[in-house]
Amino acid sequence: MNAHESDKLAHMLVTSGMVKSNSAEDADALIFQTCSIRNTAAQKTLTHIAQAKKTRDKSNPSQKICVIGCLSAEDRNYPELVGVDHILGTNELEALVEILTGSAISQNFGVGNSIIIAHGCENFCSYCIVPYVRGREHSRCVDEIIAEFENIKNCGEVIYLLGQNVNTYKCPRTGFGFVELLDKISSINGDFKINFMSSHPKDFTLELVNCIARNPKIERNIHLPMQSGCDKILELMNRGYTVSEYIAKIEMLREHVPGVRITTDMICGFPGETIEDFNQTIATFKQIGFNAAFIFPYSRRTGTVADKMPGQIEEKEKKRRTSELVDINRKILTKNKDV
Repeated sequence: MNAHESDKLAHMLVTSGMVKSNSAEDADALIFQTCSIRNTAAQKTLTHIAQAKKTRDKSNPSQKICVIGCLSAEDRNYPELVGVDHILGTNELEALVEILTGSAISQNFGVGNSIIIAHGCENFCSYCIVPYVRGREHSRCVDEIIAEFENIKNCGEVIYLLGQNVNTYKCPRTGFGFVELLDKISSINGDFKINFMSSHPKDFTLELVNCIARNPKIERNIHLPMQSGCDKILELMNRGYTVSEYIAKIEMLREHVPGVRITTDMICGFPGETIEDFNQTIATFKQIGFNAAFIFPYSRRTGTVADKMPGQIEEKEKKRRTSELVDINRKILTKNKDV
């Protein structure tokens, strides 16, 4: 989503008369589009901002340094942000364009190969900062999305529909849900494929599965973040489903959508996760046999419920569990490739 918003911001600035610079040091304006979903990402960004300020002060004092996105929406009091010229939060692309160019421009146009269909999130997973920095969920109108889709349908790539939880999309004007939106887009003439992310398993329904099955323009690659294969940890994460319910969704997909590829996200070392809990995740992971998995150690984020939970696990142990699950996933993929 941040990559998509960066593309939109660049397009708006160029449309308003600015030119992309080949050098960060020589640019009139340097913009950091930030992410804070993981602590490591936030710290790396702050390091880059601090270095940019030093370079500016030494070589290009008139340069404007701008920070926008989740990091600055979360907290504007980082020491590294002192001396930054413009600090904005999320959903403020147009405001930054007006500050830098003096002209207002709408961001509702197609750029790249993705479209944001909804902003914000209602789920409040205990490890996630997104609802606090992007706000509560609000969907865009179907007509806006369709108009944007028409502009990019011939990009030659798979077009992604983006949202923190696309399954709960609801057009504020017509009341259309996500399935109706997919059907409507699939009926558009053109040689394109559609995909979407992210899907929350608790809202992944048979109606959506049937929609995928009947629309060949929807890719057979489904990303369904599981996060843990242990019921106790899923409850602590506030995910809203059990392991058995998640597995039932996978079986439903595989039954109704032949050849479907299923990918997932997994978090290792969540607060309170015992070795027994982790072993349950391993067993579940092996049982499902994902086509690919993005596996991360739990990243502690100030302002989330999980940050204050007891049973915080040492970094070394979180990384060990992550490496173990990554190795298991690699062996599963190698085995499937050889079959």
